[in-house]
Amino acid sequence: MDERQRVMGGRPPPAGIQAVFHALEERYGEPETGSEDAFPVLIATILSHRTNDDVTLPAARRLLTRYPDAQALAQADPAQVEERIQGVGFYRNKTQAVIKAARHLLEHHDGRVPREEGAMLEIPWVGRKTMNCVKVYAFGEPVVAVDTHVHRISNRLGWCDTGTPDETEVVLDDMLDEAQKLAVNELLVRFGREICRPIGPKCGDCPIAKLCPSREDREPEGLGEPEGRTMLARIAERAGGEKGG
Repeated sequence: MDERQRVMGGRPPPAGIQAVFHALEERYGEPETGSEDAFPVLIATILSHRTNDDVTLPAARRLLTRYPDAQALAQADPAQVEERIQGVGFYRNKTQAVIKAARHLLEHHDGRVPREEGAMLEIPWVGRKTMNCVKVYAFGEPVVAVDTHVHRISNRLGWCDTGTPDETEVVLDDMLDEAQKLAVNELLVRFGREICRPIGPKCGDCPIAKLCPSREDREPEGLGEPEGRTMLARIAERAGGEKGG
């Protein structure tokens, strides 16, 4: 039995996947992926490990404004990097991580982020989640980027029955089409922050409640403006705009 068969348990894909994506796109819009420069997305993703996006975004912008490319960051004074990213979790460790990543890119890839999986995984602090986020948000490649929101909501919807994000990635990679793979992180992260929260989900306001086997009987709380774009989408958008003129 291979890994896909094990985590799927021999079950067919659940019904309603396209309806879920359609309903979420109605609220949040169709996600846009891909930018002109993968470096900001890589650095922001490293900074985001175990840190809220509301903290990561301004820290990443402060850092990238001063050190916009691998050459600049590779030569940075660690104390100045620490000052710019202070507030993100494990900021001292991440200071070393982003500088090492920049130096690795300079030494092995002329300062560019490689697209090849093996080469990307050799960059310090880059694992599968970071790699897949860069592939989706920077390169626009149809892979599944799984964070805690994607993992939790996929299980709540009955798309999978998995214990880890890595297992969820295996299932979704086999289940979703290319457009859905590109959209799943952006849509489920925003949905997970606003409505399908870890504790106290807003099932009474949920646009996909009828499609969810885990829904609870809750009164509507009322929704305001839709949750804004994810941190990585904003970083990628800014990088694309700056490079594109």
